[in-house]
Amino acid sequence: MHFADLVFKIAGLAIVITVIQVVLKQAGKDDWGYLTVLAGITIALSWIIPAIVNLFETVRSVFQLY
Repeated sequence: MHFADLVFKIAGLAIVITVIQVVLKQAGKDDWGYLTVLAGITIALSWIIPAIVNLFETVRSVFQLY
């Protein structure tokens, strides 16, 4: 996955989560809105963490001594 793809996926997720959170807040369901934001953060982290692991593995392979 490329960096730009990841950025666009996270931006799209943020827009969707924001819309859902605003609708739930207007409906008086603030607690569900907060849970929606928490779920969005969890999804975004599940996308970001493998990319960070891949970055560290690449850096390690570049500086690995033979």
